Amino acid sequence: MSLLSRLAEEFPNTPPPARMKAALLYAGVQYDPCLAEAGDWAFPNFMPHHLLPGEAPFRGKMQFNVPYLGWFDDDTHVRLRIKRDSPFAIRQTGERRYLLLEGDVPVAPLTFEPRLPWVDLLTRDGTPMRATGLSQHGDMLVLNPAPGCEYFVSPLEGGKSENLSCTFCLYGLPDQRMKPLGQELFQPRLPEVSLDRIADACHHPETHARHLYLVGGSMLDMDQEGERFVQIARRLHEAGLHERYYIACGTGAIPKRRMQEMKDLGVRGACFNLEVWDPAQFARICPGKAKHVGRDRWIRALEEAAEVFGPADVMSAFVGGAELEGEGAMTDPERALESNLECGEYLIPRGIQPVFSLFWKVTGKTRGEEPVYTLENFLRLNEGLAAIRRRENRPINGNFFCKHCAYMQLEPDYDHVVSPIPEAVRTVD
Repeated sequence: MSLLSRLAEEFPNTPPPARMKAALLYAGVQYDPCLAEAGDWAFPNFMPHHLLPGEAPFRGKMQFNVPYLGWFDDDTHVRLRIKRDSPFAIRQTGERRYLLLEGDVPVAPLTFEPRLPWVDLLTRDGTPMRATGLSQHGDMLVLNPAPGCEYFVSPLEGGKSENLSCTFCLYGLPDQRMKPLGQELFQPRLPEVSLDRIADACHHPETHARHLYLVGGSMLDMDQEGERFVQIARRLHEAGLHERYYIACGTGAIPKRRMQEMKDLGVRGACFNLEVWDPAQFARICPGKAKHVGRDRWIRALEEAAEVFGPADVMSAFVGGAELEGEGAMTDPERALESNLECGEYLIPRGIQPVFSLFWKVTGKTRGEEPVYTLENFLRLNEGLAAIRRRENRPINGNFFCKHCAYMQLEPDYDHVVSPIPEAVRTVD
């Protein structure tokens, strides 16, 4: 029996696009030269593909760009992973048109997320737009003008520091990315010239984005972090960008007054990422958040955000499976699943949507290759959360988070099954 056929029998309450997406996240697709050719125009994977010795080079090269995101005709987006033992393959059928197959059986037509023109342009002062802190995920622009996370350098007495970063995270390490953006650790304000460049980039008419998500490295002082995001929101408001995009803030557990300031400046949603629900695992996996904020305060901030922004406009991201990795981890996958469903039972009725990404191992021989959660547990979790959303009449808000920008999460695929692809985006050069 094929993988998709088995999943259809075991998970009849999951929409077929979500089953397919989950299967691709786990099983990947086989390498085909058409993926290398698509690297000429598609949004590139963050790591080039490496051919093995004995495989035919592509244009004389053994490593090259391949697409990052598959884009299906119902607007489902999925991260593409190349795995040589995958049951899935992609074949080209026309100009920028492809077909997904499982074995020899056609599954669905698709294309790839294109590399949009704005990323290669300059702001008015000559800064590359891609160097302003902006990146794009489907139709969501992600703005990170201050990537350095202070949890990596939490101060100790005597001028020393300790690393209290989240155990799954390598992204926020303070490094050379901060310098061109003008970020200084433990200082909330960002250079106005950096915000001007951001406004220039976001104004480009061909971003084809609907959502603008504000993120940044965590600060130890939640009020200072709120001050930083208010500064960003004010500049976006002055530029009129709140009228073009659904703007959401992905901060820490900032004070309620800072939330209200951002709402008054046109920010419409919030996503304060708790990462893991179980109290003991939260302390283990997120030591900086546990020490400098605390789980109870974080949950209280989410509840306050639902009061400020509204019960359809608040989310909290979680890392499914992080509870099962590392010293002190849960040893029972069923208990991890129960904990995450308990999270949904608590948050969803309060107008807070838990959104689960997969936890991919960051160490060892399978680094970045295999998620810790099983495919079956990931679908059981998503079916359970979708059932709670239906019971509470609280679907995922597609203005905040949709099928077109959720490429490693399934929630919008359960709540919004069909959405047409804008033809101008599909055919962009």
